[in-house]
Amino acid sequence: MPPSPCVYDEECVLVRNLVRLLGVAAVLSVVGFGPGAVPAAAADPVTDLRVFVEAGFHGTSDAEYRAWAEVLATTTDGPALRQAATEALAGTDEQLRAFVDGGYRAAWYADERLRVARVLDAATGPAVKAGAQAALDSSDPQALSEFLSTGLAQAQYADDRLAAATMLTGGANNSGPALDAAAQAALAGTAADLREFLLNGQFTARALDAKAAAPAAPAAAADAPAASGQPEGAAAPPAAVAEDPAPVLAATGSSAAAPLAVLAATAVLTGIGLVVLARRRRKA
Repeated sequence: MPPSPCVYDEECVLVRNLVRLLGVAAVLSVVGFGPGAVPAAAADPVTDLRVFVEAGFHGTSDAEYRAWAEVLATTTDGPALRQAATEALAGTDEQLRAFVDGGYRAAWYADERLRVARVLDAATGPAVKAGAQAALDSSDPQALSEFLSTGLAQAQYADDRLAAATMLTGGANNSGPALDAAAQAALAGTAADLREFLLNGQFTARALDAKAAAPAAPAAAADAPAASGQPEGAAAPPAAVAEDPAPVLAATGSSAAAPLAVLAATAVLTGIGLVVLARRRRKA
């Protein structure tokens, strides 16, 4: 059977490349919109890009090399990788291939080091501080990415448990029974429950404890019964007994990781641009 005339047509080749990019976009979308289990404070803003980089490049054509580099140039928050990718895209095909085939790693790890340094500067708990410092001190640059991918969430959870434990009855940061009950519920829940309690729930519980501990209103004056319509000499109604505040449970919910929609959209738009370019060439 003779081959289809589309086999040697430039536009058809680019259409096939677009189909590949659409496949990448679909995978990125599924990964990006999947359920997240990382606490909000420990979420890495470039988690999706890290997954993309660690998956590596598997293309062969110049268009695929360029599309992969454009993802790095347009979606990273790191200055080193953005500059390196932009320069590679402006260079020759050989320079672009050298960048995609491994030349990007130096810039990528320079940005990873910057991210870990920022985590260390903002850290308040001992586990996060120790983990970030160990990653920065390591001679293996991959340790930086490993800390940001998994170690940070684990260290943050350990620090959160330590902070919540100080709010239990007898702890240095306890304010009363409402906070104790809320802290116990948070410690028994998920990492997201615990983080929500520390960010918001504890303050609601502290307010309840403060309200319960507030002094009672001063007694009414002797002539208050007459002024209020009570018969003189009538027994005053019994004072209301304050009920124990209901325990404030930490809000439940998980923080979804940022979706890979940007990466998916980049892949799709790149492919569409290639097809449009081919059509213009044919018309010229």
